[in-house]
Amino acid sequence: MIFSIRNKDGKAGVVIIILAIIIILALIPWYFILSSYFNSDESESSDRSATEESTGYEPDDPEDVPLDEPEPLDEPEPDDDDDGFEHGHAFPLEESIAQIRSVNNEMLGSLNEISSEFEAIAVSLVVYDGNDGRYFTYEFGYADNEARRLVNTDTKFRVASLAKLTTVICAMVLVDDGLLDLDADISIYLGYDVINSNFPGTEITTRMLMQHTSSIFDSGAFQISRDRNTSESMRALLERGSSFRRTRPGSHFEYSNFGYAVLGAIIENVSGRELDTFAQEVLFQPLGIDAAYISGNLFNKDNIAAIYNERHVLTRSVDAQLVITGSGRLGLDLHIAQGSLFISPIDYARILAMLGNGGILYDVRILSEDAVREMHNTSIVGAAYEQGLATRFSFGDFRSNEGFFWHTGSAYGLFSQYMQIAPLTVNRGIVIVTTGATTGRELNGMVTVCTELASVIWDGWDTLFVDLEEEDDD
Repeated sequence: MIFSIRNKDGKAGVVIIILAIIIILALIPWYFILSSYFNSDESESSDRSATEESTGYEPDDPEDVPLDEPEPLDEPEPDDDDDGFEHGHAFPLEESIAQIRSVNNEMLGSLNEISSEFEAIAVSLVVYDGNDGRYFTYEFGYADNEARRLVNTDTKFRVASLAKLTTVICAMVLVDDGLLDLDADISIYLGYDVINSNFPGTEITTRMLMQHTSSIFDSGAFQISRDRNTSESMRALLERGSSFRRTRPGSHFEYSNFGYAVLGAIIENVSGRELDTFAQEVLFQPLGIDAAYISGNLFNKDNIAAIYNERHVLTRSVDAQLVITGSGRLGLDLHIAQGSLFISPIDYARILAMLGNGGILYDVRILSEDAVREMHNTSIVGAAYEQGLATRFSFGDFRSNEGFFWHTGSAYGLFSQYMQIAPLTVNRGIVIVTTGATTGRELNGMVTVCTELASVIWDGWDTLFVDLEEEDDD
């Protein structure tokens, strides 16, 4: 057929081009099918609401055994002197920790109702006032449904993309020490050129990584390496043209786990220590917090929550989560910095309280006030919220005329969300983690079950945080 056309009018090249176009068009659907299979932890763009972290890889044909429905906790109240920790803090905590059940039975009933409505396997919620050191906790269901192990205040969860905030805190420590410049070319810190070949004259900076504007996106090669140390180095992936969007660095917001993996590599290279080791030294240990990017480094490894999807199928057992290890080589772990943080909601709330107090807690300074302000400078404006350095800002979703800072995370059926009332110096907020919930997303990308639970807290806020002056009068 081709030869006959060429003999007639000498245009065989045109026919070949047409055939090539047809083949390409036929392959496009397979590209999207494979891309959806290798979903990233989080995938967002500035012009649509997002499903943040996907459930990621789940076991092939998991055993779909019906699990017993969780029940609200009704175990005895803890002793007044029990702060919920099995390990000692670096210094005495000046805190007041109470269960919501002991303060407001009506609120407890509403929280139980919502947790049951969304069929959650587990819910752990903390409401905090960082200025007064007051924390109110709520737990529902089971950390391990098969073992019938109940959730408690110290249960550790892999909180998915809430890890991005602690990763940025580690980076800002280096900024405070004068070792890292947010607006310098990241090639300086990685030791090799990182260039979007579509815009060779535009530098990619650490700030762009934090704000999701670097043009580095969750490419197929990056996603294939999930849940294991990739056989390719960070450098090999970044030297691929397929790791970059055709958008000028700094000009376009696109949520990128890969960008935060690069940020983790920068932290390791600049500090000379693995991310988890550095985080222990500059954040977790100074605040007396039992948390880790590498689960095996937790002090208490016996209280990690298993993860269940919305069908109540186990997607990540405790043993599977304990397998997570570092590579032992700086700058190579691609799936630690963006989502592999194991922490209890109350410890996460303590980190938020530190930020709300200008970078200091328990007389221990973690960050300068300037670094905290820089983190919460939400200069990137998207369709649903404003983006800062691992934190977002929205108006009016909960309490009228009050904005709030927030972030969400999801992976394998776990959903997490934090909210801090603005201005930051109010130093009050909520941390929520769920597993197994049949939830969805709000228009702004927030998690529906977390939003519903938070709404109950906002409505009854004053019943929890009675002014100290009123308490003294009583």
